[in-house]
Amino acid sequence: MIEFNATFIVAMLSFVLFIMIMNAIFYKPVLNIMRKREEYINSNYQEAKEFSQRAEEFNTQRNEKIKETQAKCRIDIKNIVEAAQTDANSKTSEAREDAKAKIQAKKDALNVEEQNLKNTVKSTVVNDLASSITSKLLGQEVKPQSVNYEIVNKVMD
Repeated sequence: MIEFNATFIVAMLSFVLFIMIMNAIFYKPVLNIMRKREEYINSNYQEAKEFSQRAEEFNTQRNEKIKETQAKCRIDIKNIVEAAQTDANSKTSEAREDAKAKIQAKKDALNVEEQNLKNTVKSTVVNDLASSITSKLLGQEVKPQSVNYEIVNKVMD
């Protein structure tokens, strides 16, 4: 069995004293260093988490702004294209109407010219024919002013 003598008690006291000294000199500082290191690691981990969350929020905001800007640009481009197309259509319509008006004016001018030419040809032909017929019938020369143009126009039309 275990004998309790003075050596045993001294050994026990020496062991307890050794534990107390080791605790004061070695274990407490090592535990303190380990605790500080764990706190440092935890704080860095928390900061990294916060930075990661902030970066995610920033990326989300950036992506939203990009989408908004792209949507605005699409709308602006659509509006510009529509305005340009409307302008082109109106200019085309104006040009078409202007061309129609010019064509109609030219047609009217040609019709007037044609009518004038017809009248000139009629009067010339009628005068010549009337002069020639009357001079052959009567045997004398007749002036073209005495021809009845109403009858001639009815015959010519």
